[in-house]
Amino acid sequence: MTEELTIRRVTSAPEDVETLVQMRYAMQVELGEGTASIDPKDIIDVTRDYFTKQLSGFHFAAFFVEYGAKIVATGGLVVYDNPPGPSNPSGTEGYIMNMYTDPAWRGHGLAKLILNRLVEHARAEGAGRVWLRASEIGRTVYERFGFVQRDHYMQMFIWQEKNET
Repeated sequence: MTEELTIRRVTSAPEDVETLVQMRYAMQVELGEGTASIDPKDIIDVTRDYFTKQLSGFHFAAFFVEYGAKIVATGGLVVYDNPPGPSNPSGTEGYIMNMYTDPAWRGHGLAKLILNRLVEHARAEGAGRVWLRASEIGRTVYERFGFVQRDHYMQMFIWQEKNET
Protein backbone atom coordinates (compact mmCIF):
# COMPACT_ATOMS: atom_id res chain seq x y z
CA MET A 1 0.00 0.00 0.00
CA THR A 2 2.84 2.49 0.74
CA GLU A 3 3.89 2.58 -2.93
CA GLU A 4 0.63 4.42 -3.61
CA LEU A 5 1.18 6.94 -0.85
CA THR A 6 3.01 10.24 -1.36
CA ILE A 7 4.06 12.87 1.14
CA ARG A 8 4.41 16.51 0.25
CA ARG A 9 4.84 19.85 1.94
CA VAL A 10 1.67 21.88 2.29
CA THR A 11 1.73 25.07 0.22
CA SER A 12 -0.02 28.39 0.74
CA ALA A 13 -2.37 27.58 -2.17
CA PRO A 14 -5.98 28.17 -1.09
CA GLU A 15 -6.95 24.51 -1.59
CA ASP A 16 -4.06 23.33 0.63
CA VAL A 17 -4.92 25.87 3.32
CA GLU A 18 -8.58 24.85 3.24
CA THR A 19 -7.73 21.16 3.57
CA LEU A 20 -5.37 21.89 6.46
CA VAL A 21 -8.06 23.96 8.20
CA GLN A 22 -10.69 21.24 7.76
CA MET A 23 -8.38 18.50 9.02
CA ARG A 24 -7.41 20.58 12.05
CA TYR A 25 -11.06 21.21 12.82
CA ALA A 26 -11.86 17.48 12.46
CA MET A 27 -9.05 16.76 14.94
CA GLN A 28 -10.40 19.35 17.39
CA VAL A 29 -13.92 17.94 17.18
CA GLU A 30 -12.63 14.40 17.69
CA LEU A 31 -10.70 15.53 20.77
CA GLY A 32 -13.75 17.32 22.15
CA GLU A 33 -12.30 20.78 21.54
CA GLY A 34 -14.86 21.68 18.87
CA THR A 35 -17.72 21.92 21.32
CA ALA A 36 -16.68 25.19 22.96
CA SER A 37 -18.98 28.19 23.03
CA ILE A 38 -17.27 29.74 19.99
CA ASP A 39 -19.06 29.49 16.66
CA PRO A 40 -17.30 26.84 14.50
CA LYS A 41 -17.29 29.24 11.54
CA ASP A 42 -15.36 31.80 13.60
CA ILE A 43 -12.67 29.33 14.66
CA ILE A 44 -12.39 28.02 11.10
CA ASP A 45 -12.00 31.57 9.76
CA VAL A 46 -9.23 32.55 12.21
CA THR A 47 -7.49 29.21 11.65
CA ARG A 48 -7.57 29.84 7.89
CA ASP A 49 -6.03 33.28 8.44
CA TYR A 50 -3.31 31.77 10.66
CA PHE A 51 -2.31 29.07 8.19
CA THR A 52 -2.42 31.45 5.20
CA LYS A 53 0.05 33.73 6.98
CA GLN A 54 2.28 31.01 8.46
CA LEU A 55 2.65 28.92 5.30
CA SER A 56 4.41 31.79 3.54
CA GLY A 57 7.51 31.48 5.79
CA PHE A 58 10.04 28.80 6.72
CA HIS A 59 9.36 28.69 10.48
CA PHE A 60 6.11 26.82 9.95
CA ALA A 61 5.92 23.65 7.90
CA ALA A 62 3.11 21.20 7.35
CA PHE A 63 2.94 18.00 5.33
CA PHE A 64 0.16 15.99 3.74
CA VAL A 65 0.15 12.27 3.06
CA GLU A 66 -1.85 11.58 -0.08
CA TYR A 67 -3.35 8.41 -1.45
CA GLY A 68 -3.96 9.27 -5.06
CA ALA A 69 -5.85 12.57 -4.96
CA LYS A 70 -7.13 12.07 -1.40
CA ILE A 71 -5.32 13.68 1.54
CA VAL A 72 -5.38 11.14 4.37
CA ALA A 73 -3.02 12.58 7.01
CA THR A 74 -1.35 15.80 8.03
CA GLY A 75 0.98 17.29 10.61
CA GLY A 76 2.63 20.64 11.25
CA LEU A 77 5.57 22.20 13.05
CA VAL A 78 6.22 25.70 14.37
CA VAL A 79 9.88 26.57 14.98
CA TYR A 80 10.70 29.32 17.47
CA ASP A 81 13.56 30.58 19.63
CA ASN A 82 13.92 30.37 23.40
CA PRO A 83 16.98 31.35 25.43
CA PRO A 84 19.67 28.64 25.19
CA GLY A 85 20.10 26.27 28.12
CA PRO A 86 22.05 23.15 29.10
CA SER A 87 19.42 20.78 27.71
CA ASN A 88 19.06 22.74 24.46
CA PRO A 89 22.14 24.85 23.70
CA SER A 90 20.62 26.35 20.53
CA GLY A 91 17.47 27.49 22.33
CA THR A 92 15.57 26.81 19.11
CA GLU A 93 12.58 24.49 19.51
CA GLY A 94 9.96 22.92 17.33
CA TYR A 95 6.37 22.46 18.42
CA ILE A 96 4.60 19.66 16.56
CA MET A 97 0.92 20.30 16.04
CA ASN A 98 -2.02 19.34 13.89
CA MET A 99 -1.15 15.66 13.70
CA TYR A 100 -4.24 14.06 12.24
CA THR A 101 -4.90 10.91 10.24
CA ASP A 102 -8.24 10.09 8.68
CA PRO A 103 -9.71 7.37 10.97
CA ALA A 104 -9.89 4.89 8.06
CA TRP A 105 -6.12 5.26 7.55
CA ARG A 106 -4.88 4.90 11.11
CA GLY A 107 -2.44 2.11 11.87
CA HIS A 108 -0.62 2.34 8.51
CA GLY A 109 2.44 4.28 9.70
CA LEU A 110 1.38 7.64 8.23
CA ALA A 111 2.11 9.57 11.43
CA LYS A 112 5.67 8.22 11.36
CA LEU A 113 6.12 9.43 7.76
CA ILE A 114 5.00 12.90 8.80
CA LEU A 115 7.06 12.91 12.01
CA ASN A 116 10.18 12.07 10.00
CA ARG A 117 9.60 15.14 7.81
CA LEU A 118 8.75 17.41 10.73
CA VAL A 119 11.83 16.43 12.74
CA GLU A 120 13.97 16.81 9.59
CA HIS A 121 12.58 20.33 9.17
CA ALA A 122 13.18 21.18 12.85
CA ARG A 123 16.76 19.93 12.57
CA ALA A 124 17.32 22.02 9.41
CA GLU A 125 16.10 25.06 11.36
CA GLY A 126 18.64 24.34 14.11
CA ALA A 127 16.15 23.12 16.72
CA GLY A 128 17.58 21.22 19.66
CA ARG A 129 14.25 19.98 20.95
CA VAL A 130 10.86 19.12 19.52
CA TRP A 131 7.79 18.73 21.67
CA LEU A 132 4.07 18.14 21.40
CA ARG A 133 0.89 17.51 23.31
CA ALA A 134 -0.33 13.99 22.62
CA SER A 135 -3.84 12.62 22.64
CA GLU A 136 -4.31 9.22 24.23
CA ILE A 137 -4.65 7.63 20.80
CA GLY A 138 -1.37 9.17 19.60
CA ARG A 139 0.83 8.67 22.66
CA THR A 140 2.19 5.24 21.65
CA VAL A 141 3.04 6.51 18.15
CA TYR A 142 5.20 9.24 19.66
CA GLU A 143 6.79 6.93 22.23
CA ARG A 144 7.83 4.52 19.47
CA PHE A 145 9.32 7.47 17.59
CA GLY A 146 11.45 8.43 20.61
CA PHE A 147 9.40 11.05 22.43
CA VAL A 148 9.41 10.96 26.24
CA GLN A 149 6.51 11.98 28.47
CA ARG A 150 7.13 15.12 30.59
CA ASP A 151 4.27 16.45 32.69
CA HIS A 152 1.56 17.47 30.19
CA TYR A 153 3.65 17.15 27.02
CA MET A 154 6.10 14.85 25.23
CA GLN A 155 9.56 15.85 24.01
CA MET A 156 12.55 14.64 22.09
CA PHE A 157 15.99 16.24 22.02
CA ILE A 158 17.54 16.28 18.56
CA TRP A 159 20.63 18.44 19.05
CA GLN A 160 22.41 15.48 20.69
CA GLU A 161 21.80 13.31 17.63
CA LYS A 162 23.52 15.88 15.43
CA ASN A 163 26.49 16.20 17.79
CA GLU A 164 26.95 12.44 18.26
CA THR A 165 27.39 11.65 14.56
